[in-house]
Amino acid sequence: MKKVLGILGGMGPLASAEFLKTIYEFNLADREQEMPACFLYSDPTIPDRTEAIANGLDELLLNDLITVLETLYLLGVDKIVIPCITIHYFLPKVPSILREQIVSLVDLILEEVLNRQEHQLLLCTRGTLNACIFQQHRLWKWAEPYIIVPQAEHKQIHNLIYQIKKEGIQKSALVFLNTLLNKYEVNSFIAGCTEFHLLAKYLIQHHAQYYRIVDPLLIIATNLRRFIDLQPHDADFITVDSRRRSPIYSFNER
Repeated sequence: MKKVLGILGGMGPLASAEFLKTIYEFNLADREQEMPACFLYSDPTIPDRTEAIANGLDELLLNDLITVLETLYLLGVDKIVIPCITIHYFLPKVPSILREQIVSLVDLILEEVLNRQEHQLLLCTRGTLNACIFQQHRLWKWAEPYIIVPQAEHKQIHNLIYQIKKEGIQKSALVFLNTLLNKYEVNSFIAGCTEFHLLAKYLIQHHAQYYRIVDPLLIIATNLRRFIDLQPHDADFITVDSRRRSPIYSFNER
């Protein structure tokens, strides 16, 4: 029986919709019947994660989160991806039967940082930074030497994320990204908020070879069998091992 991927979207809606599109772009087959089966449950009414952390509204958010996770569970999905990094702060409080199905985006990011062993600029929300979501992870002590956290610009980064939620990718986002990368003398950044998946896709589509990106949603889309154990009919699925520096999501091959 074909495995099914569940996507708990809506945080934000554009990022999760683009993630579903990315899955099909990187898992083409001769027949559409051989392509991955996915359930996208997009619920933008889930409370703002940064505000919930700042104001101690864990219970309100958790009630909504668990309700949607239970819906995906009852639909019979095999794995669940939540395209939101800040939501990972709340996952330890989710019942284990649901939590075990969730693919941790923080795991994927830090594993990829360790694989590459090059300096990365971390772009994330204020909630992710203040809750130390990356810093409290078991791999942080090894990954930390490779990660630059732009503290001085963090308010601007947070505002940019919410701009992308509302408007998608604008020229101002690219100008700001280039300014940051030049200041910190790197050409690689971590999509520490899934809104930056939209930026990663934009750069791919416009052949911006200068940038190298650690994007957990791209890692999942290009390694789908690794995460949900799909059984391909005839190896038509396009997958890329995240331990390789693939031109699909790792730019400027050296």
